[in-house]
Amino acid sequence: MRDCGLESTVMATAGAPIVFGRRKESDRVPTILVYGHYDVQPVEPISAWTSDPFTPQIRDGRMFGRGTADNKGQHIAQLLAIKAVLESSGRLPVNVVMIVEGEEEIGSPHLEQWVDEHAHLLKADFAYTSDGAIHPSGRPVVLCGARGLLYLELTLRVAPVDRHSGSFGGVSRNAALELVQAVSSLWDRDGEVAVPGFHDAVAEPTDLEKAAVEALPLTSPIHTSEMVTSSSDWFRRLLLRPNMNISGLGSGWTGPSMKTIIPASATAKLDVRLVPNQDPYDIARLITERLRSTAPEVEVNVISGVKPSRTPLDSPIVDRVSQAVEFAWEQPPLLYPSLAGSVPDFVFTSNLAIPSVIVPYGNADQANHAPDENLVLDYFHKGARTFVAVLHAFAPYESART
Repeated sequence: MRDCGLESTVMATAGAPIVFGRRKESDRVPTILVYGHYDVQPVEPISAWTSDPFTPQIRDGRMFGRGTADNKGQHIAQLLAIKAVLESSGRLPVNVVMIVEGEEEIGSPHLEQWVDEHAHLLKADFAYTSDGAIHPSGRPVVLCGARGLLYLELTLRVAPVDRHSGSFGGVSRNAALELVQAVSSLWDRDGEVAVPGFHDAVAEPTDLEKAAVEALPLTSPIHTSEMVTSSSDWFRRLLLRPNMNISGLGSGWTGPSMKTIIPASATAKLDVRLVPNQDPYDIARLITERLRSTAPEVEVNVISGVKPSRTPLDSPIVDRVSQAVEFAWEQPPLLYPSLAGSVPDFVFTSNLAIPSVIVPYGNADQANHAPDENLVLDYFHKGARTFVAVLHAFAPYESART
């Protein structure tokens, strides 16, 4: 941040620190609050990487390495944009406040408290984030929110130790079997979430949001054999509906060869994506109540909760950002009501009560959270140009003219 012209300091939280930066040009110009995160997902299985995940390598027009797309590469594009404008003009057309946190990948557990405590430093006209991916067709996108996240760990222990499956098979309880049965009760036979009350608070999408989703080209980054829904339902399910997923199961022996045991314990990890009006902790309570009715011994631990966020599609901020994106990419962006994934956008729209937009620079096949994560260099460069355009798009008329 300092190298790119911002005042910057590292500020403590109860967890990982936040890097805070700002540049104030004038009280008469707007302020943009830029968000990013420097933490990344684990790299395992490391054997699946073509090159070392923490030694960036450029191959075939892409930079490979953990964090190249999620989120360091995208955030560095913003910084380089600021640096370029300062080098060419000596000043920015707007004020910039920037926060880069270190806990986004675990649900930003300390960001909300930090934002509340430092709201006086974060006064801005809107928030701007670059995370996620452009459309699979290569068209840029502007997103007006994010789904929320609830992450749960379920644990069941039925015996002090694993048992011999010959000596105790058929007479001893099996933790793996019981937990799988309990988890399966959370869905119906059609794969829909069957937790009572789960959908009660779901906000009905607006007509504008429905129309925006209908207008999205039906290009999927995965093969149809991997899909559980039709391609025509792809974006509706990802952007306007909640979803619950089993992200991990662990029990018994999964090593080489064989070990004939009855597992004494089992664990499952669930992640739940939420839409407006769903509160992660209310949903955690509903899931817990459902499990208690079917398997009362299952322990439920809430690992993380992130609220959903939404900015109206017809916000003037959205329109002006979209024009800047069109200028930089030389084609109009697709308008998304929401990011399918989760970022802590709610701290801006709810806690700070300002509009927020997300403009991704990553490629659809970036393999974030997976081996060989990568960022297409052309998109990285377009990302930097995009933020230059955004900075100038919000300059007051007199400032822009001079």
